[in-house]
Amino acid sequence: MSKEIKKLLKEGDVKFTVEGITTYCKGEDGEYGMNPKIFNVNKDASAINCDWSGMNVTKWGPTCVTLYTFDILGKKSVGKINYKDITLKEIEVECSAALDNEWANESI
Repeated sequence: MSKEIKKLLKEGDVKFTVEGITTYCKGEDGEYGMNPKIFNVNKDASAINCDWSGMNVTKWGPTCVTLYTFDILGKKSVGKINYKDITLKEIEVECSAALDNEWANESI
């Protein structure tokens, strides 16, 4: 399972949550409370961001991704996220009515 998650994350443009990391925000049900923090991998898989902050990727290891960032005083911080703690978010796909009609009219 970790290999599949690593492969999808390395492709970039993926949203995910990490087990045990929550934040106070509006949930999917519209209510405010402690909800899982949503992270996203950028398009070239060189950084992982959440809201306005993020960390750069040092390497995509066999069991975890290693991250780093520098604060405004130049102090380097390093962190790791284990693949086993990651849950990928479902991809929301929007289809236009024109495509739906086009596919419905195709013969099999």
